[in-house]
Amino acid sequence: MPRARAKIRVADDRKTATIELKPLGQPGHLVDLTLNELDQLIDKLGNARSQMVKGHPIPPFERDEPPISVAANTKWTIRASPPEGVLFGFYHPKFGPVGLTLPKEEIVSIVGFLTNRFILQPAASPEKH
Repeated sequence: MPRARAKIRVADDRKTATIELKPLGQPGHLVDLTLNELDQLIDKLGNARSQMVKGHPIPPFERDEPPISVAANTKWTIRASPPEGVLFGFYHPKFGPVGLTLPKEEIVSIVGFLTNRFILQPAASPEKH
């Protein structure tokens, strides 16, 4: 399979994105996508990626690897489905709506961590000048 380069340009009116796929040494192919079509492509690429990584170990997150794509100040939702666990979903500016399911044991661990870190620890006292 030939290696290829991809370029993506968002139109000035932000209504379409043009993707150019160019196999090395060959002419490029341009495709214009609307936001909805781009979301569908991202979904299909995600499905392909999930098939490719199946059976590979998940990299450790305790270190600084791999880089995490952070979504700050976003909309989110939590949907409980006892006794299985919970769905945590949020809007990621790069990927659209994404989510993860967490089993009950992980929820207990997360709640314990957040309680210890933000509720049980005394707040820092203001410095006196």
